[in-house]
Amino acid sequence: MLKNGLRNFLEQQYPEKELRSWFDPLTIDYGDLEKSVSVAFPHAFFGTWFTAHGKTALEQAVRDYISPEVVVLYSTPLSEPAPVSASNTPATPCVSPAQEKTAPSVSKVAVGSQFTFDTFLHNAKNVFPVASAKEVAKAEIPPKYNPLVIAGPSGSGKTHLLRAIAHQILKQRDESALFLGNIEDLAALYQDGSPGARFEMRKQIVQKDFFLLDDLQRLEDFPILQEELIALFDAFHDNNKQMVFCCTGGLTTHDFLLPNLRSRLEWGLMAQLKPQDMDIRIKYATNQLKENQIKLTNDQIILLCQRFEDFRLLQGVLLKLAAFKELMQTEVSEYEFNQIIEHTDKTKSTPLTSDIIINVVAEHYMLQPKDLLSEKRHQKIVLARQIAMYLTRTLLGSSYPALGRIFGGKDHSTVIYAVNKIKNFIVKNKDTKLLINELKEKCLTATK
Repeated sequence: MLKNGLRNFLEQQYPEKELRSWFDPLTIDYGDLEKSVSVAFPHAFFGTWFTAHGKTALEQAVRDYISPEVVVLYSTPLSEPAPVSASNTPATPCVSPAQEKTAPSVSKVAVGSQFTFDTFLHNAKNVFPVASAKEVAKAEIPPKYNPLVIAGPSGSGKTHLLRAIAHQILKQRDESALFLGNIEDLAALYQDGSPGARFEMRKQIVQKDFFLLDDLQRLEDFPILQEELIALFDAFHDNNKQMVFCCTGGLTTHDFLLPNLRSRLEWGLMAQLKPQDMDIRIKYATNQLKENQIKLTNDQIILLCQRFEDFRLLQGVLLKLAAFKELMQTEVSEYEFNQIIEHTDKTKSTPLTSDIIINVVAEHYMLQPKDLLSEKRHQKIVLARQIAMYLTRTLLGSSYPALGRIFGGKDHSTVIYAVNKIKNFIVKNKDTKLLINELKEKCLTATK
């Protein structure tokens, strides 16, 4: 849950492909120590690479998303977490050569007990896809609908339904009969591209009786898998073994699919999930708040569900509220609630950007936006630049490295100094506080 919330936060600052490389392989959860987050690497070598490519960004995101007081603990799956500060290097314990060279396995299935049909909230508009999923989960031979393709927009519940099917199948069959994963999992199994290794992996997979694959749209990033997927499809279909695929959008929207693969996917049943309605969002939010013992008023719950029509965004803001309460060990005040809402809200017609903030500040000081991005050291320009950095940090949650890049490649320490300087001015000077509030209002108004 925490990982999903952090990823939603990081998506505002980093490209999708970058996050897939250094963020997605991590295992992230709350640490055993108070005010700590545990981060596990898939293996020691990844930890060494991560130090250079993702460590600074992750730690800054943890501080911005949860609290500056949170400590990040690093480990590999075979080691105990070792605490590190924001400036320390993560521990990368040794792994034996035998462990490093373990062949890819397709036997382990991680479904998650929370992903069941009972916990999938829906109303009349999504009765058909849910009924289709339940029918497939009966594991009849031969299967009635093969393949079942569950499509829908991001956040509509495709992954939940896929895992609910798996959860139901595992009540009747051993986990060795089931393949459950996404396109990246499949790509990892085929990381050795040699024909012999590819054939051996295919032989392992087709021994399963059920093939459940998520994120079919990600095939665009792994085009080499399309031919292999056709071979797997034929093997499962010819042997009356159930297949279920999930994808964002309909098949017709993915023009990168090979015609032979597309036609096979269209043989079966397409079930289209629609976005969750207001009543479902309120029910989900109420359940989550109750589970995490977070006290919000009815008006606040309605406000949340009105602003965040995208279900994933709603999940993200609920995770953030839960993380704040758990790590800070205090109730969510009205002020903190409003701050979290404002920093997460994407309902504005025009998103707030650093360019808008820079333009607003430059106009106030009768300067050109390019002056704030320059190396000019005139007192008026320096102050305007520092205020713009502070506002960008406060309103957008930008990391210090990101701020440095935005403002013409400024040094990390320069950015920190600027933000802290304005923070101190606000505390000590009433006029500065009024000015910052006025500029904040102008920035937010400029997006409407």
